[in-house]
Amino acid sequence: MSENFAFLLPVVLTLFGVAFLVVGRFGNRAALFWGAGYLCAGLGFLAPLLEVIVPVPVVAMVADAAFLIAFLLYSHGLVTHFDAPRLVGLRLMIAGIAYTGTTYAVLIAGSLRYELFINDIACSLMMLVATLSSWRRPRNWVDRSLLGAVIFVMLETTVRTIVFFIMAGTLAMGEFIGSSYAYIMQITSTIGALVMALTALSSVALRIVERHRKAAEEDPLTGLLNRRGFDQFIRERGRVAGKEAAVIVADIDWFKSVNDHYGHAAGDDVIREVAALLRTLSWPEAAVARFGGEEFIAYLPNCRLQDAHTLANTVRLALSERDLRSIGIDRAITASFGVAVSAAGDHTIHDAISRADRLLYLAKSSGRNRVISNAAEVSAVSAPKLFVVKDDGEVLSRR
Repeated sequence: MSENFAFLLPVVLTLFGVAFLVVGRFGNRAALFWGAGYLCAGLGFLAPLLEVIVPVPVVAMVADAAFLIAFLLYSHGLVTHFDAPRLVGLRLMIAGIAYTGTTYAVLIAGSLRYELFINDIACSLMMLVATLSSWRRPRNWVDRSLLGAVIFVMLETTVRTIVFFIMAGTLAMGEFIGSSYAYIMQITSTIGALVMALTALSSVALRIVERHRKAAEEDPLTGLLNRRGFDQFIRERGRVAGKEAAVIVADIDWFKSVNDHYGHAAGDDVIREVAALLRTLSWPEAAVARFGGEEFIAYLPNCRLQDAHTLANTVRLALSERDLRSIGIDRAITASFGVAVSAAGDHTIHDAISRADRLLYLAKSSGRNRVISNAAEVSAVSAPKLFVVKDDGEVLSRR
């Protein structure tokens, strides 16, 4: 049975190491560190095979180095995954001191007890440093499960090491393989490796899915939602927010002339400036999207027309007064806005967006740099009410 576990654990660790390296090719750096760590741990458990060609102390030093490197990589994978403070110097110091101690224990003192105690406690300490650094970083239950698995591995390693240190007596260096402690270590290490690897793989896979979903639903230039992301937001949260909502459609004035005169790079900077202003809309559960080119959409749940109109005009004034010389543009940039609210007969929010689009074109044809909004009347026979904001900020109301 002991021999079976002796071969099973390196195989398990190697398989997980390869799995992490494959996952890491999808752009997750933490998975690469975990993969390398599992491969190093597998080499550590295979080190006893070297006893047929090299002395036992050399085998012990090779195994100790492999395990210290493995836990150094595990801990680095953890802080990388949570984007936590790396504390590389501290973890390297722990590994360096531990290897110095195990070298003395093996080559001079010839003590298996002290070798395993120093090495395993150092491995736990490196994981403890990474865990404390990452403690407030989990974003979901999978991340919290990963931290729980790491804590389990630390506790298992620490408790097992302390128990062995107290009970081992004078077990000789060459008697480790085939001992009861080695058998117990193989079993508990297998369990720990499985638990940590499965939770880490789950957490990494979730991060990869989230990243690809974000890339599919986010405009790369501005960081705002794209059309697909906007539609997904409406499907997931629009119904919860309530039936009434306002939409603001914005379009940068004379944007082609900006590209022609200042270049496309400057045009991209202008788009980012407008996106930054729209992102500051102070409304609960607001969603802002770039629908393409220089057109933007803001969705404001449970918002009255007058409030949406005021917010749009605030953005309009802020943009027209913005000093853009830092991005190479020496004239004012303006935008036109159409604002509409949802109505009882609307099938989706896109019906309100269509009305806001028509009002945007009216704003364009009326001279640009203005906000025109339409109040949906309760009565189907009532004529729409138009609110027009002139360039000087004066609000006119007409039917």
